[in-house]
Amino acid sequence: MDPPRLSSASRIVNYDPHALIPLLKAQLPYSIPLLRRLQHGLAYPSSTAKILTTFSGADAPTSPWLAAYVDLFAGRETQVVIYSSLEAQATSPLLESDFVSILRASRESLELARAQLLALLSHVKTYLLPDYLSSIQSTGSSLLPNNLGRDPASEHSGLIPAPPPRAFLIGNLHTGLFFLLRASGDYTHSDPVPGLRVHRFDTYVKYLFRGQDFVIDSSDSSDSPGRALAPLPDGFRFTDKEGRIGVQPHQYDLIRFRTNVPRSRGTLTKLPGVTIYSDRETQLQPHLSDSSDAAENSSNRAPLGEMPIAWAFLGIDGSLATLHVEPEYRGQELALHVSKEAMRRGMAEGGIWRHCGEEGEAWVHANVSESNIASRRVMEKLGGDIGWTCTWTVVEYDM
Repeated sequence: MDPPRLSSASRIVNYDPHALIPLLKAQLPYSIPLLRRLQHGLAYPSSTAKILTTFSGADAPTSPWLAAYVDLFAGRETQVVIYSSLEAQATSPLLESDFVSILRASRESLELARAQLLALLSHVKTYLLPDYLSSIQSTGSSLLPNNLGRDPASEHSGLIPAPPPRAFLIGNLHTGLFFLLRASGDYTHSDPVPGLRVHRFDTYVKYLFRGQDFVIDSSDSSDSPGRALAPLPDGFRFTDKEGRIGVQPHQYDLIRFRTNVPRSRGTLTKLPGVTIYSDRETQLQPHLSDSSDAAENSSNRAPLGEMPIAWAFLGIDGSLATLHVEPEYRGQELALHVSKEAMRRGMAEGGIWRHCGEEGEAWVHANVSESNIASRRVMEKLGGDIGWTCTWTVVEYDM
């Protein structure tokens, strides 16, 4: 593939998220990661986030066009989410040999999409990165959301490493778009385009769930645990002993210790989550609070209230995330129950991702590592269909 040709279609401008949402809805389900990220950003605004596109509000976008949500101050959490209109038009079936999705389009369209990707990275480096680096220098350390990385719950060794300060963590990137960042256009070859350094990339299978799989009816409420899609096995419940629904503040550290994906307490408080409790008494390790002396005093501390044995959330991109069942309770289909309830509650009318009276858009997605066979089986049992493959990648651009 030839070097990209810059054109007016490769310029990057700030864009109104309210105006972008209808365009993304028209391209569901392919646009779901960016659409859900924008919707969450409207519910929980970030002063450092930017919405960028290759077209202005006065233009009717011609394909291919590109849009992105960028917040470098998310630090260890996903900083960039990108969508190209080529994804809806040209996503091919998975290649059985490599198990990755590609984009089948004309050479001209692929070259233009590549130019748009590189223009976006150049814009972020030129206009957004300096403020981020300046803030890091002024504080003497990496700016991580809600002190992520400075409390005991985020220091366990299994966490995915933070990106270098000058690099960008891009999430939910269609593997077909990632191909375009390779000089050869081949996903597996380590030959990035000039000026681009790929620090790492991890491939995930994108599963899609339709609303009919988890929404009961138009009167369904996120606060009605009795309306769950299927009753839990005997001895388990969605509420704690005090009748409270969802994740409680004293449970966040336990949840964070059980995952390798960095998520701060602040982030978790903004996500719809579901917990399952057991009537059988369990002895779980005391949790650590986000206080500076938590590690020193943790041995004398007991859990503040009942602790769950399973949980799931919908992430900031509307994906099923942080799904976990304690080992001694596995094999009882609790992962299925907590996942469907998380989707039901998260996509209830009047919530972050679904307006009252809105129909036809109750999609949920999930990202599972290709090698995680157990989790992929859970997605299949939930009724998920494989849509495409995507990657979380850390890139640095010097052009």
